[in-house]
Amino acid sequence: MSDINLPKEAQDEYQRWEMSTLSAEGKTHSRKVERAKPKIPDELAQILENARIEAFKKGYTNGMKEGYEAGLQKAADHEKAIADLARAFTGSLREADEKIAEELLTLALDIAKAMLKTSLNTNHDRVLAVVKESIRYLPMVKQPARILLNPADAEAVKLNLAEELAEGGWLIIEEQTIERGG
Repeated sequence: MSDINLPKEAQDEYQRWEMSTLSAEGKTHSRKVERAKPKIPDELAQILENARIEAFKKGYTNGMKEGYEAGLQKAADHEKAIADLARAFTGSLREADEKIAEELLTLALDIAKAMLKTSLNTNHDRVLAVVKESIRYLPMVKQPARILLNPADAEAVKLNLAEELAEGGWLIIEEQTIERGG
């Protein structure tokens, strides 16, 4: 607007104002308005950066703690499973030892009976204890188990215990250096 109190010499030349026209294609010319980012004072920027760093540290610490606790729980579960497996294995070994001791005692008594042609009066529990103790000192039995005997004794054992020997996987080996009955 023009100011009426302004002297004529100080006033600009008159210019007519016209509204801009639309082009034939219907496009308008517009100015791009750049939005300026609001300027954040340095102090506020530092506070925001410190808050971001603190939040990162807190999240990292919480994540590490949760991960560590989850790892401990998983390790405890694995430890329990291994302990259960070890107990089951120990129980199975104990059962196998008892079964082997029983079968070995039966075999020894059958051999003695066959050799003497009469039954022996034995305290079954005492003999079984000795056989169990002996098994502990023997290496693990490999199949087929081998029995070394004098050739004459081997023939008698094969005649009298052929079925039991076959079932147990026992192998009779004739050894000349062993005395008969030894």
